[in-house]
Amino acid sequence: MKGDSKLDKLLSKGREYEEELIDFLSRFIQVKSVNPPGDMREAGEFVKDFLEKWGLESQWIEPKEGVVTIYSRVGDEDYLMLNGHMDVVPEGDHNRWTYPPYSGKVVDGYVYGRGASDMKGGLSALIFAYAVFTNVFDKFEKGLSLAAVGDEEVGGRYGSLYLAKDMGVKPRYVLLGEPSTLGYYNIGEKGIVWYRVKVLGEPAHASVSPYAGDNAIVKAAKVIDEVYKLAEIDFEPPEDIKEIAIQSGMKARELMGIEGIEKIFFRLSCNAGIIKGGVKTNVVAPECTIDFDMRIPHAIKVDDVLTLVRERLSKFEGVTVEEMTGHDPNYTSPNTELAKVIEESAVEELGFKPKPSLVMGATDGRHFRLHGSDAVVYGPGEWERIHGFDERIAVDDVKKAFRVYLRILYRMLNP
Repeated sequence: MKGDSKLDKLLSKGREYEEELIDFLSRFIQVKSVNPPGDMREAGEFVKDFLEKWGLESQWIEPKEGVVTIYSRVGDEDYLMLNGHMDVVPEGDHNRWTYPPYSGKVVDGYVYGRGASDMKGGLSALIFAYAVFTNVFDKFEKGLSLAAVGDEEVGGRYGSLYLAKDMGVKPRYVLLGEPSTLGYYNIGEKGIVWYRVKVLGEPAHASVSPYAGDNAIVKAAKVIDEVYKLAEIDFEPPEDIKEIAIQSGMKARELMGIEGIEKIFFRLSCNAGIIKGGVKTNVVAPECTIDFDMRIPHAIKVDDVLTLVRERLSKFEGVTVEEMTGHDPNYTSPNTELAKVIEESAVEELGFKPKPSLVMGATDGRHFRLHGSDAVVYGPGEWERIHGFDERIAVDDVKKAFRVYLRILYRMLNP
């Protein structure tokens, strides 16, 4: 796009606001928006006030007390949405932070604080891209919206899912600023199922155990072993993302340094997260429950996983399986126009092409994919410290993401 005067004008205008962007991010981190408890009203006011200063109208959406989404749209059509979450996870022990977790302190080229990478850095860049783009161009071919949501960290029921399901907001494309790192963009994620296994035993006096009674806790240990064996099965993902699954596994191994984790996009993950059992120390446990979390590769669905679990545990008497919550794995076609534009925009701005990837965890992208949108995640962040102590984000990465976002908007909306 050399010699494009309109694009040059947009990028020139953007550079004028890069320092203000970093100041905004620093102050945004200072707004405590911890989830739980999940009260996003102060964070919502912070974003809404900024948009008002730029002459941009927005909706205050609060389907549940304190769970706020700030939604703004220019144009009549739901074509491209910029999406990010305001909520952050709890900060933990303040004494283990080099700088106070809500200081937003800028030191040696990094902005420090809870939510810096996940994801107030990416959201701030999206907000500024939205404001600058709509300030430079008052007319463009298709509609553009911004959604700063309030509950991604606890599932998104009253944020992105509420927009898509209850309000019927279903853009053709959704660009999420979650921290993919600038070298990758995420087109899909594994599914998830939480389920509870209930194990019944037979009580007896502890003095005659193990000769009498049937200890449900002991049986539960065998149940856990059986369930974990399911994580050794390989599943083949769809052909159009098979190579991406391989690359994503190698990325996970590179980032985490764990041998074998490269298989994670071909296998179930498994975690026995909570176990409860017994009634008294001197009584053989009559009952025990185990709550499991399993992440699902792009070859099977929630119902398939539960069928496998029930079949595997059918050898035990007195064992039942109950689904608690879950959603199927999902992905956007790697051939989507948004992915192509992300690649082209990054090459122009950064000099390299980011690679498509899948992620092990969940993002709000799934809510829009499962309601018909093409959702892609591309955003700055430092993966090693997300949800940890001394979370931070590189100032240069935030600025680079902002400039890439401006290029994406220009390509997608044809002003």
